[in-house]
Amino acid sequence: MRFEEIPGLLALKETLVLSHQRNHLAHAQLFSGQEGGAALPLAIAYATYLLCENKDATDACGSCPTCQKMAKHIHPDVHYFFPSAKPEKEDGKQQSRVNEVWRELIIEQPYAELGDLISVLDMENKQNQISKAEAKKIVQTVSMKSFEGGLKILIIWYPEKMNRAAANAILKVLEEPPENTLYLMVTYHYEDLLTTIISRLQLVTIPSFSEDEMMGYLVKNQGATAEDAIKAYRFSNGSLPNAVADLKEDNEDELHWFIDWMRNCIGAKYDFLSRMSEQFKQISRAKQQIKMRWALEMIRNAILVKGAEDLISSQGPERVFILKFSNAINFQGLELIYKDLSETLYYLERHAHPQMAQLALSIRLSNIIRTHRG
Repeated sequence: MRFEEIPGLLALKETLVLSHQRNHLAHAQLFSGQEGGAALPLAIAYATYLLCENKDATDACGSCPTCQKMAKHIHPDVHYFFPSAKPEKEDGKQQSRVNEVWRELIIEQPYAELGDLISVLDMENKQNQISKAEAKKIVQTVSMKSFEGGLKILIIWYPEKMNRAAANAILKVLEEPPENTLYLMVTYHYEDLLTTIISRLQLVTIPSFSEDEMMGYLVKNQGATAEDAIKAYRFSNGSLPNAVADLKEDNEDELHWFIDWMRNCIGAKYDFLSRMSEQFKQISRAKQQIKMRWALEMIRNAILVKGAEDLISSQGPERVFILKFSNAINFQGLELIYKDLSETLYYLERHAHPQMAQLALSIRLSNIIRTHRG
């Protein structure tokens, strides 16, 4: 991963490069951004730049042996730590498999989220965290000499998933690391980190992609039309994987799913709603979130119809349903539906059980719809 492969964020990239050129490299840095954003790719690109044998004034070369190793995430002096389910007993083969799956995932999806790893490993019903045993490995790694004689880098993904015992175990080496050791922590929920960890890190805030940055990426790298790119950005909530997933979705399928869902809620058909929640569980987390964002957009438009119908851009069957739904539910009911959808999306983004979350939401929406008819 090189800086040039990441859309936009030019000022931040320049700041990172200058920190090296001016010898102002903080030994422990916290890259804080949103899931699906550039935090992890930037940390990897930064590590690649620092280790590159033929770097220029703005980026790594991408072709030297070090860059080739970094592209495959196999550089011996770059160590990755991330949350995973604790095995019932110490199993070296199992850990090797987890590491290999993680490498393959990040090569294929550099903007991946923890939920993607959990899904691939089929560990959704297990507690995924950075344990004290994993923290001991961090301490051991720090104590080792660099294989290639230069900088040793530890990239810690989701440090907010580190339990208190694990966090306490690394405090000393975090504050006083051996020479030529760099910590790059990548967090998506800064507020969940222990203050004892935060106080030892230099914060690097990663902005969300702007509309132009994300649209440019989707047009250039995904072959999207400008119109499709705008729509994907609108549903992405700043997440590049969500935007890419939306491009691959059939809008008619999303519309039919939403209409079926609302009709079953209106009719209080709980057996059908239960089956829908079971089906909802089977799709990927990215698609689950896309469906929730699609529903939010539909309800937002239904609210707009109450006072400014000309502001909605939907056409065809989608517009017809929005108008009918808006007329069927009063304003307060639509606001309550929007609030419940937003809260459910929030919990899904934080790895709530999808079947339970969607079924509970369906029951609440059914009650709202039947008590707030227009």
